[in-house]
Amino acid sequence: MQAVKKVVCAFLLLGYCIASGAAGEPSVAMVTDLEGKAVVLDDVRKPAVTILSEIRQDARVQLDAGGRLVAVYLGSGQTWEMKGPAVVVFRPQQPEAESGAKPQPRGSALSKGSKDIRIKPVAVAQAAIVMRSVKPNLKLKLLNPLGSKTLEERPLFAWKSLAPDIPYRFALLDDTGKTLYETSVNGTSLQLPAQLQLKEAATYTWMVSAQHPDGSAFSNTGDISLASADLRRQVEALRPAANAPFSERVAFAAWLEEMALRDEARKYWKAAAAERPDDPRLKVMAGE
Repeated sequence: MQAVKKVVCAFLLLGYCIASGAAGEPSVAMVTDLEGKAVVLDDVRKPAVTILSEIRQDARVQLDAGGRLVAVYLGSGQTWEMKGPAVVVFRPQQPEAESGAKPQPRGSALSKGSKDIRIKPVAVAQAAIVMRSVKPNLKLKLLNPLGSKTLEERPLFAWKSLAPDIPYRFALLDDTGKTLYETSVNGTSLQLPAQLQLKEAATYTWMVSAQHPDGSAFSNTGDISLASADLRRQVEALRPAANAPFSERVAFAAWLEEMALRDEARKYWKAAAAERPDDPRLKVMAGE
């Protein structure tokens, strides 16, 4: 039943993204926080707005009384806060109130960043992630790292258990196919030994294999590379404080996704989903 719900959620999200793109106008903003109910008035279906929704140019969004919406403009990286009751028109450079309170500027989406920081939408990727995760697959499921880049020189590798008390075989290969490390693991996670650390500008493949008690053989592979020192410094420079506004932490997670640092982003998606448990897109990004 849970898998069915995820599939339905995925198609709903994908359908909304396709509808937004088919509207004929480019997306100018993305929602980074929402409390209360908001809908897009221009669409005859009156689709509900959620966190991470893309808002197209000149779209009219109705925000109910007591509601609050924060959106980042994709071209400038600037955020705007809107409070209901209101109808807001998302003009190319900033939102305007058709009725109700005037939208208020709230500065850069990443308060530690500069005007050069841009954030790209992540909605379509959400649907794809869910649809892949619920598709039946005989491969051993890899859990971490899932992104193509990592901030860790010695990342923790983890995978889903096939059955209790079965051994796994782990191997790390370089980009030429040479085995750098291989070992048997009595568990579902492994951290590289201290003498073996990932190097910048190198792509690695990690492999996990095992045999199920019924005799079936399972295996899977993933690619990983260490983020450059410059990117790691930028991550720390932009990383929001633990008590930073919710919208800033969502914007940071979206930026991490853009940088292919999906494992790091997932930490923020999980925290965001816990704070906004009714938001379907955050649940998807958190892997729930």
